[in-house]
Amino acid sequence: MNNDFSLLPRTIGDYIYENLKEAILNNELKANQRINEKELAESFQVSRTPVREAVLKLAALGFVHIDSYKRAVVKEASYEELEEILQVLAVLDQMALDMALDYLGPKEIGKLEMLTQRMEEYSHPDTAEKYLQADGAFHREIWKVVPNNFLKELLLSVKEKKERYMYASIRSCTNTDKFESGLRLHRELIAAIKARDRKRLRKFAASRQHTLLSALGGQQELMEFFRSTGS
Repeated sequence: MNNDFSLLPRTIGDYIYENLKEAILNNELKANQRINEKELAESFQVSRTPVREAVLKLAALGFVHIDSYKRAVVKEASYEELEEILQVLAVLDQMALDMALDYLGPKEIGKLEMLTQRMEEYSHPDTAEKYLQADGAFHREIWKVVPNNFLKELLLSVKEKKERYMYASIRSCTNTDKFESGLRLHRELIAAIKARDRKRLRKFAASRQHTLLSALGGQQELMEFFRSTGS
């Protein structure tokens, strides 16, 4: 974990949260492993309050579980949870795309094309993290123009829950097939936006669960990745 406070994002609690989340995504913190707040506070040279804030945020987003003894442990990943996350995301995406379409002009579409190009540049296992960062920026660019703040909050929350599985999928691949599949989906989405084709966008969003499950890989492949890293 990175202890350099020069990279502090917003508050100390946010900084610790980002570090802990990154450690979970990278499987440095493994499933069922306890998160020791006292040790973390000493490591970051802070009081236990911002550490507790970070842990509670991780719990709210489903990264950790707080047991009956108020101990925080990293939550196990499951394919069933992934299916549920994607099922909800498909519904939210359909609403977001429908609302955003009237606000996605040439400037916004140009940014989407630029971010897709960036994804293509990073479409290799060695640069998987940068690929996922560009992917996240792509979707935030669409959500940014949605005229419903509560919907945007829901989308960001679900995206965070999905992130663990996205990282596992990308980092478990040894070729560029998954990257190419993702790029194809983004190009299809841009084409539908350019055409102002609401029917096509709704169909795209409705099929998102199946499409993403196929792109992320099968149940055995994903769970084998978590097991092989001790998660």
